[in-house]
Amino acid sequence: MTQDASELAKRNVPVLTGQSILSQIAWTLGSPSVVLPFLAVSFELPMFVAGALVSIRMVGSMIADFFLAQPIAAQRRKKRAIAMTEFVIGICLLIAMAVAASGVVPLIAVAFIMVFFVIGLVDEMQNLMYTDLLGDHVQSKSRISMRYLQFGAGGLAAIGLALLIHEITKDNPPFSRHSAVIAVSFTFFVLSGICIMALAEIGKTTGASTDGKPAVKLSFKANLEAIVEMFDHAWFRRYMTMRMPLVVVSLSVPFFALIAAEAHHASAKGLTAMIISSASGYLVAAPLWQVVNMKSHRAVMVTGTLMVAVTGAVLLTFHYLKLDHDVHLHAIALFIVTVATTGVSSARKLYFLDVAPKDQRVQASAAVKSIARIAAVVLSAGLAAIAHMHEVALAVVFIVGCSLISALTCYKIALPKAQAKVNETSGKASEEG
Repeated sequence: MTQDASELAKRNVPVLTGQSILSQIAWTLGSPSVVLPFLAVSFELPMFVAGALVSIRMVGSMIADFFLAQPIAAQRRKKRAIAMTEFVIGICLLIAMAVAASGVVPLIAVAFIMVFFVIGLVDEMQNLMYTDLLGDHVQSKSRISMRYLQFGAGGLAAIGLALLIHEITKDNPPFSRHSAVIAVSFTFFVLSGICIMALAEIGKTTGASTDGKPAVKLSFKANLEAIVEMFDHAWFRRYMTMRMPLVVVSLSVPFFALIAAEAHHASAKGLTAMIISSASGYLVAAPLWQVVNMKSHRAVMVTGTLMVAVTGAVLLTFHYLKLDHDVHLHAIALFIVTVATTGVSSARKLYFLDVAPKDQRVQASAAVKSIARIAAVVLSAGLAAIAHMHEVALAVVFIVGCSLISALTCYKIALPKAQAKVNETSGKASEEG
């Protein structure tokens, strides 16, 4: 039986690798952080709506996390549900473009709001299912290889396709060019969904019934009490002091994309440049930060936050001097912040595993995620309001300021010896890295 499971696992690795590459291409070409905000501006949606789409997507993710984690965990087989999520996301993109063809701005705004909410909801459901599926079907070493192939092959393919679409459609009107990108993204979402159906899924053996647990986990009061309780621990308070400014740093990609869209949404090269720069950022980030992370998580977080601050400051200087007409300037800026935020995101997760005592890790992780997501929803809505009432550049000013504060807090709080200290006090709790 174990032999059969091992053979199935070996057979499944190429299937899951292929599926993850196809999905990466689809997500890059239809990115809710870069491509869709760019399209929202090009369709003349109010800047508040374009900026608030980030918040709306996060609300969808929070609902999935809070209410659907238990039912998803209880599912024995997940490949069909994952395939369906890929189809649904692809269809959402087509709906957005179909409504955009009407040219009625209020209708387009409603469509984009609904699409972002559904994408947030469905994407988080997929993440929960996919994490469980990989844990059951793929060994740790294979997961790492898959991750690099996903970003490497998927990123290169997305760059190649973006350039090809640009060459074919460069003389077409803007809507035609944008529709071509979304159509290719939809195609790859469908191919990804079909690909995962080839997985030989290993049925999960269900252990003890957990019928009594969901009620506790789904209780808002119980969740709130658990979050408040975590603040009794000094290590958690220190971690959250460092984590909160990083929430603003994570918003740099969509708001840098918005300032680029504001300047270049009419350009034939604008969207292509944004796709290539963000795909290149993911391509470079994985191998670059892996090396630095081996030595110091603090170095990655401090460097990444400073990269965002410096890039934002340079972009703002060019903007206020009226020298930001070249699309390459915004493409380089988006590339740098993509590299930076990818590194910061992985480093803070690894640092959390270092400092969180083993017996508090799950509860603390849930508390951090809840607080960070609520803060991100509020902050992104606030930044969207600033962008709407004034200009996107002012939102970027706020991000630059918070990035500098974040660099300082990371340097002061993320001590290099934190892991050794915590391991001593928590009885050497070094499991899963």
